[in-house]
Amino acid sequence: MKIIIMRHGQPQLDLDLIRNKKLSPNRLGEIINEYEHVGLKDHASPPECSQSIANKSEVVFSSNLKRAIQSVHLLGVEQKSNIDPCFQESSLPYLNWDKPQISFFSWCIIFRIAWLFGFSKNGEPFKIAKQRAILCAALLQRTAQSKKTVLLLGHGIMNRLITKELKSNGWKKIEATGESYWAYSVYEHPFS
Repeated sequence: MKIIIMRHGQPQLDLDLIRNKKLSPNRLGEIINEYEHVGLKDHASPPECSQSIANKSEVVFSSNLKRAIQSVHLLGVEQKSNIDPCFQESSLPYLNWDKPQISFFSWCIIFRIAWLFGFSKNGEPFKIAKQRAILCAALLQRTAQSKKTVLLLGHGIMNRLITKELKSNGWKKIEATGESYWAYSVYEHPFS
């Protein structure tokens, strides 16, 4: 039994390019909402290692966000894919303020930390995201028990919450390629 957790390919909206751009919380919200609807960058081909491990999977799950679905297609595993909104990214909360203006990256850190402590305006509450992660991990585990190798093509924060749940259920990381686009981690259960 193996569960592979992979991050989608690089989106059209490159958040690293605006990392240091000063903006208001309201403008941050506009960018977050835009990001939820973008597809992948042109020439966002997966590396050979990601392609290879995806092809070895017997079942593939992905969120219903455009960047995840397009990643499934680029990997060529759409015939064994299951699209489920349960795997969607947990969107960043934000305030509808026009001031102050600080860097995009700083706002992301501030609001993600506040999210961990219960702030959820314009976003999904942390408690709900954790409950979704538990459901997602259970689905991946059930599927792995019958299908052996399962791939999740997901998103940064949600992938982290799901892997935390897998680890608490005894799954061990046996391989990892990082956290960038197309990166993946492989988990095995010691009693499989």
